[in-house]
Amino acid sequence: MTRNYKYKLYASKHSKELSRMVTSANFVWNHIVTLSRRYYRMYKKSLSPVKLQKHMVKIYKSHPFWSKFHTHSLQNICQKYENALNQAFKKKRGFPKAHKPHNNGSVLFKGSGGYKLHDNGKHGILVVNKLGKNWRFKFKVTRPWGEVKNIIIKRDCDGCLYLTVCCEVPEKRLERENSGPIGMDFGMKTFLTLSNGERIDIPDYHKQSLKETRKADRSYSNKLNAKVYGTSFRRAKKTRQKAHRKVADRRSDFHWKLAHQLCKRFSFIAIEDLNIKGMQRHKRWGRKISSLGYSEFVKKLEVVALKYGTEVKKIGRYEASSQTCSECGHKDGVTKDLKVREWTCPECGSVHDRDVNAAKNILRFGVAENTTGNGVSPDGSRSKTGGGTPSVGSGDGHVSCPAPSENPMTSVVGVRQN
Repeated sequence: MTRNYKYKLYASKHSKELSRMVTSANFVWNHIVTLSRRYYRMYKKSLSPVKLQKHMVKIYKSHPFWSKFHTHSLQNICQKYENALNQAFKKKRGFPKAHKPHNNGSVLFKGSGGYKLHDNGKHGILVVNKLGKNWRFKFKVTRPWGEVKNIIIKRDCDGCLYLTVCCEVPEKRLERENSGPIGMDFGMKTFLTLSNGERIDIPDYHKQSLKETRKADRSYSNKLNAKVYGTSFRRAKKTRQKAHRKVADRRSDFHWKLAHQLCKRFSFIAIEDLNIKGMQRHKRWGRKISSLGYSEFVKKLEVVALKYGTEVKKIGRYEASSQTCSECGHKDGVTKDLKVREWTCPECGSVHDRDVNAAKNILRFGVAENTTGNGVSPDGSRSKTGGGTPSVGSGDGHVSCPAPSENPMTSVVGVRQN
């Protein structure tokens, strides 16, 4: 299987040359953007990738900085521009925009050409041939790599350099406890509420670091408004970027650890498909939703689930998970108000916690969508194309609903918590 390993390169006296190579890659991108726009104005058609690559090969050898690129790196920039151009015209956005040369960027090396990568036991060493064989860039090896397919040297917004190694490694599945299926409801006061009643909180890292980030933002904006672009401006910009990156790294670390814990415990996870972009525009919740990072957590959860063999299922975005009673299936429109945290079902008299009840319904909807004719639909009815009754939480991560009962809504796939 293909895996990407990311390492941070140690700062050294030769880091400026590596950073200059990333800057040159941004200049190459800007040259391609300008050339394509000019070609379109003259001939009223797009510049073909073949003509573009032939032109770049002619001029890159004569340029003092571009000549330090490997030919694969130059071809990759041309290919990235072609992909960006197709996406931009598909969405009717016109030509891709130019990059700021001294901001973040990346350089790719395919196969084993143009660089050497080895481990001396203490740390890894990267050597870029055209920069000089005596210039060695060191990094800490946390995980050994297998057969290397390509590498990417990337510069972050605060100037730090990272190495991403794409390699082929033997597929290894992590052990799982097989505790059965679970449903999860995202919340504002509680990050996650599970269908078994557990609540998982996440520290508000943005709020904890608000004083530090505001101070850094104020210092940067004052120099920007005064048009002071000297050493103090660059220092303020770097301080600001480091403060925000620290918050993002702490949040990302929590997401990865939580994803491993959940995938290790459960064989099937049902979650909501939320409209995060719309929720971020809310006047009261927007900043907190961005701080919690729901969409980032879901992406990490799906990646980790592949390692454990856990199945992650998203239910429909418009399912009434909070308004439906998990005992009898009655839908109560009063619970649309978010201030209602506990409510009593007028049909069966069950008292529900809003988040726990939503998590139970999310689990039911997820299992019903996951099965092909054997599940209980969200309204409590059975599918017409029924078959046998597979077991719940089998080793392959597949989950199915149990056989029909007198009241299907009183059973949450055999694992309902009383």
